[in-house]
Amino acid sequence: MDIGIIGAGAVGLLFAGYLGKRHDVTVYARRNEQREHLKASGVTVWREGRKEQTDVGVKSLSSLDSQHDLVILAVKGYDLDESLFITVPTETPLLFLQNGIGHLDFLKTLPHDTVMAASVEHGALKENDYTVLHKGVGVTKIALVRGMHGPLQCLMKEGDEAFPYEEEEDYETMLLRKLFINAAINPLTAIAGCVNGEMWSNPHYNALIREVYGELLHLYPHMETVISLEDIESICLNTAQNRSSMLTDVENGRKTEVESILGEIIRMASPLDIPVIHTLYLLVKGKESAGRQT
Repeated sequence: MDIGIIGAGAVGLLFAGYLGKRHDVTVYARRNEQREHLKASGVTVWREGRKEQTDVGVKSLSSLDSQHDLVILAVKGYDLDESLFITVPTETPLLFLQNGIGHLDFLKTLPHDTVMAASVEHGALKENDYTVLHKGVGVTKIALVRGMHGPLQCLMKEGDEAFPYEEEEDYETMLLRKLFINAAINPLTAIAGCVNGEMWSNPHYNALIREVYGELLHLYPHMETVISLEDIESICLNTAQNRSSMLTDVENGRKTEVESILGEIIRMASPLDIPVIHTLYLLVKGKESAGRQT
Protein backbone atom coordinates (compact mmCIF):
# COMPACT_ATOMS: atom_id res chain seq x y z
CA MET A 1 0.00 0.00 0.00
CA ASP A 2 0.91 3.65 -0.38
CA ILE A 3 0.61 5.05 3.15
CA GLY A 4 0.79 8.60 4.46
CA ILE A 5 1.60 9.16 8.14
CA ILE A 6 0.71 12.58 9.55
CA GLY A 7 2.82 13.27 12.63
CA ALA A 8 6.43 12.36 13.34
CA GLY A 9 6.50 11.93 17.10
CA ALA A 10 7.39 8.65 18.81
CA VAL A 11 4.34 6.75 17.57
CA GLY A 12 4.45 8.20 14.06
CA LEU A 13 8.12 7.26 13.69
CA LEU A 14 7.49 3.78 15.09
CA PHE A 15 4.74 3.14 12.53
CA ALA A 16 6.87 4.61 9.74
CA GLY A 17 9.82 2.40 10.68
CA TYR A 18 7.85 -0.84 10.61
CA LEU A 19 5.38 -0.06 7.82
CA GLY A 20 8.15 1.34 5.63
CA LYS A 21 9.69 -2.13 5.38
CA ARG A 22 6.63 -3.45 3.53
CA HIS A 23 4.85 -0.42 2.10
CA ASP A 24 5.57 2.90 0.39
CA VAL A 25 5.43 5.31 3.33
CA THR A 26 5.48 9.10 3.34
CA VAL A 27 5.91 10.91 6.66
CA TYR A 28 4.39 14.37 7.02
CA ALA A 29 6.34 16.40 9.58
CA ARG A 30 5.67 19.92 10.78
CA ARG A 31 9.25 21.16 11.29
CA ASN A 32 11.63 21.66 8.37
CA GLU A 33 14.61 20.58 10.51
CA GLN A 34 13.01 17.21 11.20
CA ARG A 35 12.10 16.78 7.53
CA GLU A 36 15.73 17.32 6.56
CA HIS A 37 16.92 14.78 9.13
CA LEU A 38 14.41 12.18 7.90
CA LYS A 39 15.37 12.76 4.26
CA ALA A 40 19.04 12.29 5.10
CA SER A 41 18.78 9.38 7.55
CA GLY A 42 15.39 7.71 7.14
CA VAL A 43 13.73 6.33 10.27
CA THR A 44 15.82 4.39 12.78
CA VAL A 45 14.10 1.98 15.19
CA TRP A 46 16.11 0.63 18.13
CA ARG A 47 14.82 -2.58 19.71
CA GLU A 48 16.60 -4.92 22.10
CA GLY A 49 20.00 -3.41 21.33
CA ARG A 50 19.61 -3.65 17.56
CA LYS A 51 18.76 -0.91 15.10
CA GLU A 52 16.90 -0.98 11.81
CA GLN A 53 16.98 1.90 9.37
CA THR A 54 14.12 2.40 6.90
CA ASP A 55 13.97 4.94 4.10
CA VAL A 56 10.69 6.84 3.84
CA GLY A 57 9.30 9.69 1.81
CA VAL A 58 9.13 13.02 3.65
CA LYS A 59 6.91 16.03 3.05
CA SER A 60 5.51 19.04 4.87
CA LEU A 61 1.98 19.01 6.24
CA SER A 62 0.97 21.56 3.61
CA SER A 63 2.00 19.15 0.82
CA LEU A 64 -0.30 16.26 1.70
CA ASP A 65 -0.62 13.86 -1.23
CA SER A 66 -4.15 12.97 -2.32
CA GLN A 67 -3.15 9.59 -3.79
CA HIS A 68 -2.46 7.49 -0.67
CA ASP A 69 -4.23 4.16 -0.14
CA LEU A 70 -4.31 4.87 3.61
CA VAL A 71 -3.65 7.95 5.76
CA ILE A 72 -2.63 7.43 9.40
CA LEU A 73 -3.18 10.26 11.88
CA ALA A 74 -0.38 9.97 14.47
CA VAL A 75 -0.59 13.45 15.98
CA LYS A 76 -1.55 14.05 19.61
CA GLY A 77 -5.25 14.38 20.33
CA TYR A 78 -4.98 18.12 20.99
CA ASP A 79 -3.48 18.65 17.51
CA LEU A 80 -6.21 16.72 15.73
CA ASP A 81 -8.01 18.96 13.27
CA GLU A 82 -9.77 18.32 9.97
CA SER A 83 -7.54 20.92 8.29
CA LEU A 84 -4.66 18.42 8.63
CA PHE A 85 -6.17 16.19 5.96
CA ILE A 86 -8.65 18.40 4.17
CA THR A 87 -7.08 17.47 0.80
CA VAL A 88 -7.50 13.73 1.42
CA PRO A 89 -10.32 12.38 -0.80
CA THR A 90 -13.32 11.01 1.06
CA GLU A 91 -12.71 7.57 -0.45
CA THR A 92 -9.24 7.36 1.19
CA PRO A 93 -9.34 5.34 4.44
CA LEU A 94 -8.23 7.08 7.64
CA LEU A 95 -6.66 5.44 10.70
CA PHE A 96 -6.51 7.36 14.00
CA LEU A 97 -3.95 6.49 16.69
CA GLN A 98 -4.89 8.94 19.45
CA ASN A 99 -5.13 8.10 23.15
CA GLY A 100 -8.29 8.72 25.12
CA ILE A 101 -11.84 9.09 23.88
CA GLY A 102 -11.89 12.82 23.16
CA HIS A 103 -11.65 12.28 19.42
CA LEU A 104 -14.65 9.93 19.07
CA ASP A 105 -17.22 12.63 18.31
CA PHE A 106 -14.78 14.16 15.82
CA LEU A 107 -14.44 10.85 13.95
CA LYS A 108 -18.19 10.54 13.59
CA THR A 109 -18.46 13.91 11.83
CA LEU A 110 -15.90 13.17 9.12
CA PRO A 111 -17.11 12.77 5.51
CA HIS A 112 -14.67 9.93 4.74
CA ASP A 113 -16.13 6.56 3.80
CA THR A 114 -13.74 4.38 5.82
CA VAL A 115 -12.59 5.44 9.29
CA MET A 116 -10.63 3.25 11.72
CA ALA A 117 -9.44 3.77 15.29
CA ALA A 118 -6.47 2.09 16.95
CA SER A 119 -5.20 1.36 20.43
CA VAL A 120 -1.39 1.33 20.31
CA GLU A 121 0.05 -0.80 23.10
CA HIS A 122 3.76 -0.46 22.33
CA GLY A 123 6.33 1.41 24.38
CA ALA A 124 7.96 4.07 22.20
CA LEU A 125 10.35 6.89 23.04
CA LYS A 126 11.52 9.43 20.49
CA GLU A 127 15.29 9.87 20.85
CA ASN A 128 15.75 12.48 18.13
CA ASP A 129 14.08 13.67 14.93
CA TYR A 130 14.64 10.38 13.12
CA THR A 131 15.21 7.78 15.88
CA VAL A 132 12.65 5.99 18.05
CA LEU A 133 13.32 3.48 20.83
CA HIS A 134 10.91 0.54 20.72
CA LYS A 135 10.95 -0.11 24.47
CA GLY A 136 8.06 -2.50 24.81
CA VAL A 137 6.71 -4.82 22.13
CA GLY A 138 2.95 -4.93 22.38
CA VAL A 139 0.16 -4.93 19.84
CA THR A 140 -1.81 -2.43 17.79
CA LYS A 141 -5.53 -3.12 18.12
CA ILE A 142 -7.61 -1.71 15.27
CA ALA A 143 -11.37 -1.43 14.95
CA LEU A 144 -13.54 -0.19 12.13
CA VAL A 145 -15.63 2.87 12.99
CA ARG A 146 -17.32 2.60 9.61
CA GLY A 147 -16.58 1.58 6.05
CA MET A 148 -14.68 -1.22 4.32
CA HIS A 149 -12.44 -3.87 5.89
CA GLY A 150 -9.95 -3.97 2.98
CA PRO A 151 -7.23 -1.65 4.38
CA LEU A 152 -7.52 -3.24 7.82
CA GLN A 153 -7.15 -6.73 6.40
CA CYS A 154 -4.11 -5.61 4.39
CA LEU A 155 -2.41 -4.31 7.53
CA MET A 156 -3.24 -7.50 9.45
CA LYS A 157 -1.73 -9.62 6.68
CA GLU A 158 1.48 -7.59 6.58
CA GLY A 159 2.13 -7.51 10.34
CA ASP A 160 5.64 -7.91 11.76
CA GLU A 161 6.53 -10.25 14.65
CA ALA A 162 7.65 -7.21 16.63
CA PHE A 163 4.76 -5.07 15.39
CA PRO A 164 1.59 -7.19 15.25
CA TYR A 165 -2.01 -6.12 14.72
CA GLU A 166 -5.28 -7.40 16.13
CA GLU A 167 -8.76 -6.61 14.85
CA GLU A 168 -11.35 -5.59 17.43
CA GLU A 169 -15.11 -5.71 16.89
CA ASP A 170 -16.13 -2.67 18.96
CA TYR A 171 -14.04 0.49 18.66
CA GLU A 172 -15.60 2.17 21.70
CA THR A 173 -14.86 -0.78 24.00
CA MET A 174 -11.34 -0.98 22.57
CA LEU A 175 -10.65 2.69 23.26
CA LEU A 176 -12.23 2.54 26.71
CA ARG A 177 -9.92 -0.34 27.61
CA LYS A 178 -6.92 1.77 26.61
CA LEU A 179 -8.42 4.71 28.51
CA PHE A 180 -8.50 2.62 31.71
CA ILE A 181 -4.80 1.83 31.23
CA ASN A 182 -3.78 5.40 30.40
CA ALA A 183 -5.86 6.93 33.19
CA ALA A 184 -4.53 4.53 35.82
CA ILE A 185 -0.84 4.81 34.90
CA ASN A 186 0.10 7.96 32.98
CA PRO A 187 -1.08 10.78 35.30
CA LEU A 188 0.46 9.12 38.35
CA THR A 189 3.82 8.66 36.63
CA ALA A 190 3.75 12.29 35.49
CA ILE A 191 3.06 13.55 39.02
CA ALA A 192 5.42 11.17 40.85
CA GLY A 193 8.15 11.37 38.21
CA CYS A 194 8.73 7.64 38.12
CA VAL A 195 8.77 4.71 35.70
CA ASN A 196 5.73 2.49 35.13
CA GLY A 197 6.93 -0.37 37.32
CA GLU A 198 6.95 1.79 40.45
CA MET A 199 3.23 2.32 40.04
CA TRP A 200 2.72 -1.27 41.13
CA SER A 201 5.74 -1.95 43.35
CA ASN A 202 5.16 1.11 45.54
CA PRO A 203 2.17 0.33 47.82
CA HIS A 204 1.07 3.98 47.98
CA TYR A 205 1.00 4.43 44.22
CA ASN A 206 -0.61 0.99 43.95
CA ALA A 207 -3.42 2.15 46.23
CA LEU A 208 -4.04 5.16 43.99
CA ILE A 209 -4.22 2.97 40.89
CA ARG A 210 -6.88 0.90 42.64
CA GLU A 211 -8.83 4.07 43.49
CA VAL A 212 -8.69 5.29 39.89
CA TYR A 213 -9.78 1.88 38.61
CA GLY A 214 -12.73 1.87 41.02
CA GLU A 215 -13.85 5.34 39.94
CA LEU A 216 -13.66 4.36 36.28
CA LEU A 217 -15.79 1.28 36.95
CA HIS A 218 -18.33 3.53 38.64
CA LEU A 219 -18.71 5.33 35.29
CA TYR A 220 -18.28 2.29 33.02
CA PRO A 221 -19.43 -0.79 35.01
CA HIS A 222 -19.61 -2.94 31.86
CA MET A 223 -15.82 -2.65 31.49
CA GLU A 224 -15.15 -4.88 34.50
CA THR A 225 -15.21 -7.93 32.22
CA VAL A 226 -12.94 -6.21 29.67
CA ILE A 227 -10.09 -4.79 31.79
CA SER A 228 -9.13 -5.95 35.29
CA LEU A 229 -6.70 -4.72 37.93
CA GLU A 230 -4.59 -7.76 37.08
CA ASP A 231 -4.40 -6.54 33.47
CA ILE A 232 -3.16 -3.15 34.65
CA GLU A 233 -0.65 -4.84 36.97
CA SER A 234 0.64 -6.90 34.04
CA ILE A 235 1.09 -3.77 31.90
CA CYS A 236 2.96 -1.98 34.70
CA LEU A 237 5.30 -4.94 35.12
CA ASN A 238 5.79 -5.59 31.39
CA THR A 239 6.70 -1.93 30.85
CA ALA A 240 8.42 -1.54 34.22
CA GLN A 241 11.34 0.60 32.98
CA ASN A 242 9.26 2.71 30.58
CA ARG A 243 8.59 6.38 31.15
CA SER A 244 5.04 7.23 30.10
CA SER A 245 4.44 9.76 27.36
CA MET A 246 2.74 12.04 29.90
CA LEU A 247 5.82 11.94 32.13
CA THR A 248 8.18 12.77 29.26
CA ASP A 249 5.87 15.60 28.17
CA VAL A 250 5.93 17.08 31.69
CA GLU A 251 9.70 16.69 31.94
CA ASN A 252 10.16 18.52 28.64
CA GLY A 253 7.70 21.31 29.39
CA ARG A 254 5.27 20.16 26.70
CA LYS A 255 1.51 20.02 26.64
CA THR A 256 0.22 16.63 27.80
CA GLU A 257 -2.72 14.51 26.70
CA VAL A 258 -4.41 14.86 30.08
CA GLU A 259 -7.43 16.56 28.47
CA SER A 260 -7.99 13.62 26.11
CA ILE A 261 -7.54 11.08 28.90
CA LEU A 262 -8.84 12.55 32.18
CA GLY A 263 -10.54 15.70 30.89
CA GLU A 264 -13.14 13.73 28.93
CA ILE A 265 -13.91 11.61 32.01
CA ILE A 266 -14.35 14.71 34.17
CA ARG A 267 -16.73 16.29 31.69
CA MET A 268 -18.96 13.22 31.95
CA ALA A 269 -19.13 13.02 35.75
CA SER A 270 -19.41 15.02 38.94
CA PRO A 271 -16.12 15.64 40.80
CA LEU A 272 -17.84 14.09 43.82
CA ASP A 273 -18.11 10.78 41.94
CA ILE A 274 -14.47 10.73 40.82
CA PRO A 275 -12.49 12.68 43.46
CA VAL A 276 -9.15 10.94 42.83
CA ILE A 277 -9.35 11.33 39.05
CA HIS A 278 -10.33 14.97 39.47
CA THR A 279 -7.38 15.59 41.79
CA LEU A 280 -4.93 13.87 39.44
CA TYR A 281 -6.24 15.99 36.56
CA LEU A 282 -5.63 19.22 38.49
CA LEU A 283 -2.15 18.11 39.55
CA VAL A 284 -1.12 17.27 35.98
CA LYS A 285 -2.53 20.59 34.74
CA GLY A 286 -0.50 22.31 37.46
CA LYS A 287 2.66 20.51 36.33
CA GLU A 288 1.87 21.45 32.75
CA SER A 289 1.50 25.16 33.44
CA ALA A 290 4.55 25.24 35.73
CA GLY A 291 6.67 23.58 33.03
CA ARG A 292 5.70 26.17 30.46
CA GLN A 293 6.72 29.01 32.76
CA THR A 294 10.26 27.70 33.30
